Amino acid sequence: MPKSPKTRPKPKLKTQRKTQPEPVSITTKKSYWIALTLIIIVAASVYAYTMNIALLNIAILMVAIVVLIGFIGYIRVTPSSMPTTRRATFIFVGASVIGFSIWAAIVLVSNATGFMLQIVSSLGDQFFIVPSLVICLTVGAFIGDLIGKNNKVQAYLFSKLD
Repeated sequence: MPKSPKTRPKPKLKTQRKTQPEPVSITTKKSYWIALTLIIIVAASVYAYTMNIALLNIAILMVAIVVLIGFIGYIRVTPSSMPTTRRATFIFVGASVIGFSIWAAIVLVSNATGFMLQIVSSLGDQFFIVPSLVICLTVGAFIGDLIGKNNKVQAYLFSKLD
């Protein structure tokens, strides 16, 4: 009787795992950022009323907080084709160079025209310096992100790195 060649059983193909979609984060929804902004505005207004803080002071602080929350929400919700490190680089340079330059120009011009004394006497130092700096840095970061979305700028700055 001739020997039959031993046949190995064919190995079972591993079932490919289905790629599961990433869980949806609440911070990627615009409604989250709108609700957060409204809650902070209401809470700060109640706090300001109970602590007898001037309406103008709390309004200036609220503008700074709303601008900051708006920018963070924009970054979180808006998709980007850039790698995260490049986007962070543009945001950092925009905030530190462009934003600070805008703030320095505002402070220097308002100081030269005497408008600074009027603002500081009615608001106080911290109620002008800190919120205006936060607003200008945030605007600069937004400008930096917009510059970073330009493909020509990316090609010029990062062509040798790729």
